[in-house]
Amino acid sequence: MSSRKSALREERGVTLVLMALMLFLTLGMSALAIDYGMIKAAKAEAQRAMDSAALAGASAFLISDPAVNKTAEVEVRARDFAKKHTVHRVPVTDPEVRVGVDLLNERDTVAYTGGGIPLWFASIFGASTMSIQALAVAHVAQTSKAACVMPIAIPDIWQNNNVAGIGKKPVAEDPVRDGLWNFVDKNGNGVLDSKERELWEFNVGTDVYNQGLYGYGSSYRNGLGGSNPFLNKTNDYGRQITLMTLAPQDGTVSSNYYTWGYTTQEANSATAVANRITTPDCQVATIGGDGYEVPAGDGAEVGPISNAWNTRIGYDDEGAGAKWNDNTNSVDGSKFGNNWSTDSPRVVIVALYNPEGEMTGPSDNKLVFNNFAKIWLDERPCTGDVCKAPITGRFMGFVGGPGGGPVQTGTLIKTLQLIK
Repeated sequence: MSSRKSALREERGVTLVLMALMLFLTLGMSALAIDYGMIKAAKAEAQRAMDSAALAGASAFLISDPAVNKTAEVEVRARDFAKKHTVHRVPVTDPEVRVGVDLLNERDTVAYTGGGIPLWFASIFGASTMSIQALAVAHVAQTSKAACVMPIAIPDIWQNNNVAGIGKKPVAEDPVRDGLWNFVDKNGNGVLDSKERELWEFNVGTDVYNQGLYGYGSSYRNGLGGSNPFLNKTNDYGRQITLMTLAPQDGTVSSNYYTWGYTTQEANSATAVANRITTPDCQVATIGGDGYEVPAGDGAEVGPISNAWNTRIGYDDEGAGAKWNDNTNSVDGSKFGNNWSTDSPRVVIVALYNPEGEMTGPSDNKLVFNNFAKIWLDERPCTGDVCKAPITGRFMGFVGGPGGGPVQTGTLIKTLQLIK
């Protein structure tokens, strides 16, 4: 009897030891799970912060203003965005962030090494904290789509080699011989009207088009104009170009500027075109493919179209009016201040087409785009019920696209992508 009692006491003792051991292991596993969960959560927060910071930094590569130091801008944007985040409820600080810039490949790398995350279970073994690391790489890639595009399409610029007289009149295509397609103040009155537009034609076998070499945004025209800030532009940034002509006396030039729509009705209706100018619908337009509808005839009544452009220009035309300053290659007087390039309604997107394919081939009322460009709308030099002065603007370069689409891409359409 006594031996049985002794055995029972021994079993109870073993049970207590086992229970204590199990309790220790259970608490340890719970603490380990808490440690692991905190580390995983902090790691995820750090990774999200770096992903956002890398994309924010890479957005600086979309700036086409040649005066901007992109390397510095990438770092500023990446750091500013990183510091808007927290890791384990602690704000990210400058010393925890490293930013690398690959200007040639338009890529940035943002890395985070954070302070110690306090640990529970691991502290038993002498590890009271654990550092958190995260890394993200982003770049810009060419794409084929743009949204909120104005209902006009213009020919991309080419290497115009014909400077002799054309047609029956001894008028040079490029009378100033500056390699630019622009206005010439022939009567010297200081106002460039529609009759003073240079008449360029794409001559097969003489003229040459190559998007990367000669198109808008290329370096082909760098240095033209000498000390004249109106003509001397780097990669065409700030260069004045024509977006649409409205007067019949513009001659052959009128056929180079198209209105277009997603449907035939949009393309041929002056009301629809005017509405898209004043309040652009933000459908996505794509380069390549089957193309878009263009009018069978001249396409648009001058009155509604002209007034629509005046309305849009008036969205940022208070007081003395916002104007392009050629000396600073920027806009003065915008009611959007320093944010004019991103916020002003006078910054629009227009479609470009290949002049070699669209201006020399048969007209099938379909227009295929090969690029999109960002433009600042100029003031117009006339007033009245129906102004027939051409619509001009300043080339501002790159367009941020939504990505995706067919294989064809445009040199001026870029999208941000995370690499890792």
